[in-house]
Amino acid sequence: MKNNVILLLDCFFYVCIWKGDTIKKWEEAKYQDDPNFENFKGLLEAPREDAKYIMQERFPMPRFFITHNGDTNNRKLLSKVNPSGLN
Repeated sequence: MKNNVILLLDCFFYVCIWKGDTIKKWEEAKYQDDPNFENFKGLLEAPREDAKYIMQERFPMPRFFITHNGDTNNRKLLSKVNPSGLN
């Protein structure tokens, strides 16, 4: 889990998008609304579209959330990615 990545995690009951610190800061700065950064806008939209596709075929429907470092849902992601790293 690096600062400059977006992670899409499908663990059956959860579908999660995690954004690194750099991505989150760029999103908060509204780079996706700038025509010069159209590729960044596509980078943000791609995991959402993939998540929609995953969830429409799944029964029971998984819980979907978007998270980042410091967010309360981040612990759910960390418990799947690195369960031994939690205290």
